[in-house]
Amino acid sequence: MLGIYFYNKSRGVAVTDPNTSIYQKFNPFGTSSKVPTTTTPNEVTTSTTGEVIKENSRFHKITDFAVAGAVFFEDMRDGVAVPSLRYVERATGHIYQIYLDTKITGKISNSTIPSVYETIFNGSGTSIVYRYASSDDKSITSFLASLGGKSGSFLNPDITAVSLSPDKTKFFSIIKNKNGVIGVIKPFDETKTSQVFTSSFSEWLPQWVTNQGVYLTTKPSYLVDGSTFSLNTTNGTLTKLFGGIPGLTTLASSNGNLVLYGASLNIGPKLNVFNIKNHTSFDLDIYGLPEKCVWSNDNINAYCAIPNTIIGTQYPDYWYQGLISFEDRFIKINTQTKETTTFANSSNETPIDATNLFLSDKENSLFFINKKDGMLWSLDL
Repeated sequence: MLGIYFYNKSRGVAVTDPNTSIYQKFNPFGTSSKVPTTTTPNEVTTSTTGEVIKENSRFHKITDFAVAGAVFFEDMRDGVAVPSLRYVERATGHIYQIYLDTKITGKISNSTIPSVYETIFNGSGTSIVYRYASSDDKSITSFLASLGGKSGSFLNPDITAVSLSPDKTKFFSIIKNKNGVIGVIKPFDETKTSQVFTSSFSEWLPQWVTNQGVYLTTKPSYLVDGSTFSLNTTNGTLTKLFGGIPGLTTLASSNGNLVLYGASLNIGPKLNVFNIKNHTSFDLDIYGLPEKCVWSNDNINAYCAIPNTIIGTQYPDYWYQGLISFEDRFIKINTQTKETTTFANSSNETPIDATNLFLSDKENSLFFINKKDGMLWSLDL
């Protein structure tokens, strides 16, 4: 169990209010002073309704409290690998585990770190980076700890974003300094770090895609044209992939060949795919955000939570700022043929605005956090 206890009375409540300054620090926005204006919004209906609620729902609520992060892994039980989840309670930082075959749940760490907003697990679920509001509520503290370890360590206090490596043994951090930012790689189980990136431009969001490739996308707003670059972590080379996209947010496939991206249009955000090899882009004819998707292991299909209705045009700003909440249907998109398969529609049962999507190893379950309340759910595929 983790042998660490942090408590500050000013931070005894989870960070959930989108109007607080510290909540906005976790949003992937730039430092522009411009904010969305109040307008009469457009409304785009992205699917038809009228589906019948199934007696045996595919949706399963895993927690009755908000979580700061979760990981799927296979734990050994009686010499057999068992599919499991570990997840962190947002309000307390306590860690729980559920065996997915028996649904048995237990708390495996009661070390308290209040108001955790984001966590990054290693592949085995034994090491965790906690990201939470500092005691002054003006900055973000990052803390690395291990289950069974006697102590943890505070990371650089100027980390603005973190991305997990493909093998889930290390992580890449963007760290602000007086000259802009640097990019640093750190293994979970080692103290050493290695700097692989420097930039005078500071507004980056990273995704560690391949062993030697981190994709860096400029922080988004519908007011700004965004771009995506590829960083070679071996030689530090930065190569522009594509750009000039308003409100650009991205999600790359695990082989790095395709990038699912969102573009802010005058009737809402639309999903597109960029082919790295061919340097071509094509429209999927679907309105949604890549932050609400996850790639299949085949690097062709993507599972997405698609809003049934999109109101307004100022995305992704509206969604991140909590001004708009969606009710999603869950689909599988073949990015080669544009064929879609609908699995379920949350509007027929419990309205869900899904984020932080990830899959089980056999892709028979989709896991996600409901942005409406922070609770962890699963969907049978």
